[in-house]
Amino acid sequence: MTIEPGQLYAFLGPNGSGKTTAIRMMCGLVPLTSGGGTCMGYDIATQSDKIKPLLGYMTQHFSLYPDLTVRENLEFVCRLYGVKDIPGRLNELVKQFAFDDLGRDKQLVGTLSGGWKQRLALACAMSHRPKLLLLDEPTAGVDPKAREAFWDILQEISASGVSTLVSTHYMDEAMRSHRLAYMLYGRLLVDDKPEEVIAKSHLVAMQVGLKGPVDLVAISRDPRVVRLSRQGNSVRLVARSKEDVASWLQTLGDSAGAVHEIDVGLEDVFFHLTLQQQGTNTSF
Repeated sequence: MTIEPGQLYAFLGPNGSGKTTAIRMMCGLVPLTSGGGTCMGYDIATQSDKIKPLLGYMTQHFSLYPDLTVRENLEFVCRLYGVKDIPGRLNELVKQFAFDDLGRDKQLVGTLSGGWKQRLALACAMSHRPKLLLLDEPTAGVDPKAREAFWDILQEISASGVSTLVSTHYMDEAMRSHRLAYMLYGRLLVDDKPEEVIAKSHLVAMQVGLKGPVDLVAISRDPRVVRLSRQGNSVRLVARSKEDVASWLQTLGDSAGAVHEIDVGLEDVFFHLTLQQQGTNTSF
């Protein structure tokens, strides 16, 4: 993977695919067993001491001090990084991340909601003005409104020239990135712009009405079906081509109602890629 300056890069893959391990290797926190790579021009295997001061790392699990206030946590991290003019930098961070709203900078971190805790973790990662941000599933378990606000901040950060890699399971977040990668079993399957990933998949999605009872479990085993999901009185079908859709509709027979073509999503593409690697065909 190559992350350009100021690029917002989404890193996707199922649980256990190797995303966190890859990020920790980039940080120099996990030794390599084989292979190699560079981060900001430094070898990740031998020069991790030069990499760490230049990056901000946000772990998968919240790891700040709940019995300190927001400002006290920020000050602690600034001191760890040797930030000059700590009072001035604290004021900048409090304003940039909107902790001055309702006096949240004086609030104990243990009393913050999940979304505000993640915002604080991001502020701490940015405290020393890094050139690269590595964020490991930063919005997991956060409500949609807080996730949107978090990504608004990320886009502002990347626009300022900071390269940002974000691992995520949310497809709407991946669509907001400049580029994305999809990893499975330690292998990189996709590395492209989100819209290009969808276009190059050549998948077709249809909404098919149902007139009567249908054995969807049996039908979903059809090799022409990439993905099949029931949605009320209709099914959402994803196939490799319109010819496969037409053939499948013949199998459905008189049970098929109105058919409408709908948009293919990133989730459909990655579902397809995962099934290809597993050599199976499973529908949800």
